[in-house]
Amino acid sequence: MTNAVPVLDRLDLDPVVREALEFRRAMFDWCLREARRASERGAVEHALQWNVLAARLGCMDCAVLASAELESNVLGFASRLPVPAWAPTPGRPRRWLHVFSEAGPSAGHSAMAWRWMSLDPEPNSHSLVLLSQRTAVAEQLIELVARRNGEVIRMDPDLPILARAERLRTYAWTKADIVILHVHPWEVVPTLAFGIPGGPPVLLLNHSAHLFGVGSTIADLMINTRQSAQEDEWSSVYRGMGDRLVMLPLVLPAPAWRVRTPELRADARRRLDVPADAPVLVTIGNSYKYTPLPGRDFLQVARTITSRRPNAYVLAAGVFEDARWQAARASTGGRIRAFGTQLDVTPFHAAADVYIEGFPMGSATALLEAAHHGLPCVLAPRSCPPPFGTDGAVYDEMGVNQPADVEEYIARALVLIDDEGVRQRTGQSFANSVERHHAGEAWLAKLDALKRSIPDGHKVYPLDQPPQIPWPLVAFWSAVTVRNRADPLGIVYRSAARLGLKPRFDSSMRTAIRIAKPIRTLHPLQQWLISCTDRVAGVVPIERSDWLYALYEWLAAVLREDGKVMRLWRALSRRGRGQDA
Repeated sequence: MTNAVPVLDRLDLDPVVREALEFRRAMFDWCLREARRASERGAVEHALQWNVLAARLGCMDCAVLASAELESNVLGFASRLPVPAWAPTPGRPRRWLHVFSEAGPSAGHSAMAWRWMSLDPEPNSHSLVLLSQRTAVAEQLIELVARRNGEVIRMDPDLPILARAERLRTYAWTKADIVILHVHPWEVVPTLAFGIPGGPPVLLLNHSAHLFGVGSTIADLMINTRQSAQEDEWSSVYRGMGDRLVMLPLVLPAPAWRVRTPELRADARRRLDVPADAPVLVTIGNSYKYTPLPGRDFLQVARTITSRRPNAYVLAAGVFEDARWQAARASTGGRIRAFGTQLDVTPFHAAADVYIEGFPMGSATALLEAAHHGLPCVLAPRSCPPPFGTDGAVYDEMGVNQPADVEEYIARALVLIDDEGVRQRTGQSFANSVERHHAGEAWLAKLDALKRSIPDGHKVYPLDQPPQIPWPLVAFWSAVTVRNRADPLGIVYRSAARLGLKPRFDSSMRTAIRIAKPIRTLHPLQQWLISCTDRVAGVVPIERSDWLYALYEWLAAVLREDGKVMRLWRALSRRGRGQDA
């Protein structure tokens, strides 16, 4: 796999998707131009912040996975930082440093790091640096790091980027032998800290393989986790990593399926208000991943399944109950339910008979964890291609392919509902395959292979601008995200003003805004405010314009979407159209 580009109906011809992408790209380029102008003024921190805003815009789509210009911008400031002496530990044990933007609850790539630290069979020390943590650090994480003879370094997220990068470089060069980056894809601090040769080797965990990311120039190795040929291709070609790739699967605690004992199953069903003998199908993922596309409506499929099996339940963890889900719950007597964000999904695994992958965007981690619990799984249909649907070694080994279409997806789910023998055999096969790749001795062998592939020291790697992802795949991702993202103009402009960056539209950006008028989603009052601020900014010297952006920020807060003024405006608008307030 995979040079083939799937035919995705006519999503790639959707003019709204294409216009939204073009506008986000115009904003991305504007942010980079603002970064250059700030650099020319000697405003280093402002230049770095503009690069962060560009990176965050890049992460809204998967059109390109890396920017040579943005990487070069950040690397240009790396030589300004002090260069400490690096004294690596000879032999073993070694000092591992895990770097996070922020470590969230025990899920996703946070869980990957925690399990890595706890399962490492060698007496290596494992320390943790948090670059922008604003919430409390989990006590179990602090205790784990202490048990591994490490320390937790929590930086002030309000410190300048340059200052945090200096602290990171100093700590890594003086107290680490190997650095693993688990950071947000838009994080620039590590690129600045490790933007010169020397010091410990740097590994970048590729936990957002389908999105734009920063760090290709400073990653001595990129760690891919899906064991997918497509993931390797995207990293090598579209992120510019070449052959600097290594594979370490997501690590799962073993044996996970013991949570599905009869006692836990009965307790979980009571907690979730599900009959003891009802067939239960579970899906887990963020709400946006279930946004319906033509021919890919998960909720409609759930309705079909529950209509064909009137005693079946479909439970969705992580999905917020909007009007559509509320209507589905009401019309099925509560047999279709969305439960919102869940820090602990164990009850869903314990209560379930079958796991069905959400779509149009699947969740590879959620599916793996369900399979490891011994649940038979139905992958997203083929009209939701990887990396948005799940692929990987587990499914290749089992010979399990994506269903050809939505009808086959439904048919597979119904077979698993109806036949307990098939359900048990399939679930055990999934659990065994996941165990062979993502847990126990198999995972430790892959960790050992990773350790042996780590270079002795750190280098910086030139990056030519990688090509764009094939357009139909870009369009597929964007067809979902365009429907879920707030207007990037308002987000970026207000963020820039709040950071003191003093945004000013140049002629190219004004043209892009004018062309994009049909797809603008900002309220007219908010668009008017940005337009007025920009016009006044054009006649005020930039060094004297603090008051202007302070006024804009105050007015933007007054006119926020959930504020009293906007609620009153909408109420008056409804009355003007003869509707009830």
